[in-house]
Amino acid sequence: MSTLNKGKINHVLQKAVSGTVLTMKWLAERGVSKDLARKYVASGWLDRIGRGAYVRTGETVTWEGALFALQTQLGMNVHVAGLSALQFKGLAHYLPVGQEDKVLLFSDGVERLPSWVSKKDWGVELGHHSVQLFDDPEKLSVSDIPRQGFSVSASSPERASFELLYTCGNNADFDYALTLFKGFSSFRPAEVQKLLSACRSVRVKRIFLWMARECSHPWVKYVDLTRVNLGGGKRVVYDGGMLDRKFQITVPREGQIADV
Repeated sequence: MSTLNKGKINHVLQKAVSGTVLTMKWLAERGVSKDLARKYVASGWLDRIGRGAYVRTGETVTWEGALFALQTQLGMNVHVAGLSALQFKGLAHYLPVGQEDKVLLFSDGVERLPSWVSKKDWGVELGHHSVQLFDDPEKLSVSDIPRQGFSVSASSPERASFELLYTCGNNADFDYALTLFKGFSSFRPAEVQKLLSACRSVRVKRIFLWMARECSHPWVKYVDLTRVNLGGGKRVVYDGGMLDRKFQITVPREGQIADV
């Protein structure tokens, strides 16, 4: 390899964030073509981990380093969501069996992750939902999960609780979500109000409000239900449960909630 090409890759790698994926888009913006990237792989400067994705040779990159590339290099709106976001914020304890090595990602609207994300073994199971749960999601709060040298975006605890309820698919999920809700006493009322107004799912909003009421959280009294569209009709969200008349959803009967 020529001295010029060695100088170029040295310059490029100096600008790279350690521990993250280097996408072909990012490399191309810095003057590295596909052909040149292949030469850098052959020369031992880069390792190719999939179509359009590379890492520095010998560097260990985790799923966070992949997510960083998706968010900052490819401009995708994918973020850590739901139970995973709550876990990173210390609000999800005693994870259900099988959830310990799973990371949940959400994209607002239609968005597909590159194939290199799903094909590589990151040491965890990455789950991805592409869904329009909120109107104007870019105006809703996110927070950062710091890692050594970089950070990735994750839902705020309030937003993550809505995403958690969206993924509830059976009674056991409902029971576990209710257990977590008991720890949500410090939610910000203004943020809750904003999320309730923006949320598109009647089912999620009704469950959220029922759980908040059941847990007697102090911020509930500041929520203005006249500003929340709760739709019409009944919703079966808990099999074999009873109807809650205020929110028109089926909820657990007394003594029906399983041990979590």
